[in-house]
Amino acid sequence: MSICIKIVTINTWKCEGDYFQRRRVLARQLQALDAQVIVCQECFRTGDGTTDTLRFLSEALGMEAHFVESRFKQRSFGTQHVPSYSGLGILSAFPVARQTILELPSSEEDGGRWAQLMTLQPKAGTTLLLANVHLTHIRHATQLRAAQLKCVLTNVLQSNASCKMVLGDFNDESGSSTLGLLSAFARAEDCYVLGGGAEPRTSLLEAFHRQTPLCVDHLFVLPLNGAGTYPACTMARMVLNSPDEGSGLYPSDHFGVCVTLIMD
Repeated sequence: MSICIKIVTINTWKCEGDYFQRRRVLARQLQALDAQVIVCQECFRTGDGTTDTLRFLSEALGMEAHFVESRFKQRSFGTQHVPSYSGLGILSAFPVARQTILELPSSEEDGGRWAQLMTLQPKAGTTLLLANVHLTHIRHATQLRAAQLKCVLTNVLQSNASCKMVLGDFNDESGSSTLGLLSAFARAEDCYVLGGGAEPRTSLLEAFHRQTPLCVDHLFVLPLNGAGTYPACTMARMVLNSPDEGSGLYPSDHFGVCVTLIMD
């Protein structure tokens, strides 16, 4: 029997903006989506753990949280500067079979990048590997982004999971040479395209009114293990892209991308 898995990726924007109100907006909009898997980047957590975006979302949504500590530094938070993480996180309604934390190539200008490789078991005998990425944001660092993505793909290809995905904030657009590696290196396909998502797509709030839309958040799926076919993808769309009716706040400076994956 097939299983339908609604998956969302969203960059949660650290502690920026009206943080406490904004994360409540994010939780409400995620509740309305009712996704089984939520893949997050820039998950803010103070060094003492008292403020934690992923834990807040986990409690609000009733989902298990899996956090990767990364990019530890002093950040402006309210009226203070606090030691904090901008980590990776996955919220899941499914059991976790395995998690691997992968250190990525970095530079002095932008270090501390990791990838979160998590294998879920949506049903007996079926596994889904998710590679959660947040590649370097430095615009001219094309070679570094490519090296980071190659590192991720090399490890993903070693997995024997039934289905394998690479998703998150790539800090690069469809058609770029970096994202072209997904097809050339791993025969990965864009889930947004497979799922019939509307074009053009924009995933950055600041780019919403640009003449040329900008989308840096993506979901890619590799061929099914042992086959040359891909799982069906449906209902691909941009989400978390509307202001809150009460406060007028957006959940993040990024919009989310959502797709429903159908696995046999």
